[in-house]
Amino acid sequence: MMARIAAALLFGALALSPGLSLATDDSSALETAIQTATTPAQHAALAKDYQAKAEEARAKAKRHEGMGSMYGPKNSAAAGHCQNIAKKYEGIAADYDALATEETAKAK
Repeated sequence: MMARIAAALLFGALALSPGLSLATDDSSALETAIQTATTPAQHAALAKDYQAKAEEARAKAKRHEGMGSMYGPKNSAAAGHCQNIAKKYEGIAADYDALATEETAKAK
């Protein structure tokens, strides 16, 4: 019985923690916003969201660049792995920047 209570408490804590969200689906909210955006304010909100996602991708790229430098020689497999991931995140950031620019234009 105590094990079930402990498990229920743990599950509840995980479900309500800011790092893990089991109750909400951010992608469905974004999809709804994309499908229903008609006003300048709605397009501006999408632009802001895309800008935030671009910054998040840039931060991940920077993190991977830093990890790559920890491995030493640039020709090591691990360093190359990190550099490849960093480049992909930079590309993702550029894509989000383009989306933000498009939504900003629609907001005007």
